[in-house]
Amino acid sequence: MGIAELLNLKDKKVLVISHRGADVDALASAAIVRLLLLGKNYVEIGVPEHLNNSAKRLAETMEIPYSLTPDFSFFDTLVIVDLNSYGMLGSFAEKVKNFSGNIFLFDHHSKGKDKIAKEEDSIIVEDAASTTEVLWRFLSANAQDKLNEKIALLTACGIIADTAHFSFASKNTFKVMAEVFEKTDKTLSELIELFSVKRELSERIALLKAAQRTKLFRVNKLLIVLSEIGAFESQSAAALIHLGADVAFVGTAEDHNIRVSGRARFSLIQEYNLDLAKDIFHKLSDFFEGEGGGHATAAAFTGKASSTDQVLHKCLELLIAKIKEKESKLEVKEY
Repeated sequence: MGIAELLNLKDKKVLVISHRGADVDALASAAIVRLLLLGKNYVEIGVPEHLNNSAKRLAETMEIPYSLTPDFSFFDTLVIVDLNSYGMLGSFAEKVKNFSGNIFLFDHHSKGKDKIAKEEDSIIVEDAASTTEVLWRFLSANAQDKLNEKIALLTACGIIADTAHFSFASKNTFKVMAEVFEKTDKTLSELIELFSVKRELSERIALLKAAQRTKLFRVNKLLIVLSEIGAFESQSAAALIHLGADVAFVGTAEDHNIRVSGRARFSLIQEYNLDLAKDIFHKLSDFFEGEGGGHATAAAFTGKASSTDQVLHKCLELLIAKIKEKESKLEVKEY
């Protein structure tokens, strides 16, 4: 069919799906697609299992409707946003695998092994900062008249959130943001307020526990930390980078499932040609039941293993193997 044909859909029943635990970029991307197709089609947004607090806040401020339990049998078209592996679909995975209608996909994560949609019906731009940026570029090339103020606001929110307030933004991202600002009279602070939430006490406790429970390794000049906590593993990994780690791997076990999140400094990514998703988290599925994916500087794995510590140390092992490609002599010391 071709992904540009998405813009010509008419009289279709469309379900737009994000990944489980949808973040701001995932929900904003789904909302953009809904706005594009609404009017000529019936469109719903489906989110597997839950949204994070910032995405919930965005849903409130931007009045974005969504369902945690959509009826797949009602729809004839799926649009997948902000993921390209079945593992990220959680409870929706089997339903998407068995879906017989057309499937379109927009994403910016590193390509995994799965082929959820046909290549001609997919756009995966790995160097984009967010999926909202991918959608803005797509519309700029195919339907500039669709780039209205509401889509601009959603695009900005996705970019700001997924770049950690532009910490990981490229020149293309800033170019898109310049175009976005021309469509809206919002200031940066006002845009952030659309999805900003105060950290709950439980999250603050988890971040402090993550720092308390770290195992610290020095690999030549690099500081690598491992930590195991009960929740908020991605936020904790990011916090450990801010505290001084070059790479942080944080894991949690819940309902017989293990989740591990990783973060790395951008300077290290450049120096060692490292991609956390491709070099570490995709490879974890060779050793454990589960799936990993993400970006060069931020990635995650969900699966099963005998212990969280086992997965964390495999992350360390794979990272050291990657560092060895550039530095044959390594001194590894645990503090």
